[in-house]
Amino acid sequence: MVLFLLALTLVAIVTKVLGCALPARAMGMCREDSLIIGFGMAPRGEVAMIVALIGLESGLIGQSIFVVIVLMSLLTTLITPIVYRNWFFKGAYCAVD
Repeated sequence: MVLFLLALTLVAIVTKVLGCALPARAMGMCREDSLIIGFGMAPRGEVAMIVALIGLESGLIGQSIFVVIVLMSLLTTLITPIVYRNWFFKGAYCAVD
């Protein structure tokens, strides 16, 4: 289950970053600004937990999958501020690419 949790978390972050950063970049934002937008959208939070709870209650997913989805939501919520602090706001910031 740990490997599934890591894979799910990685896919959750990558898809949000790509899905939000690429359109921001296409709209003319610099690379750093578009990545900030992408990582800012990465936390999955309550929506994933609500959908997982509905799936659990309706019998579509088991208890172990529910726990993995809740942990993925927690991890994506915790990773974002760490990435912001250590990656984006540590060095020089460019306004134009």
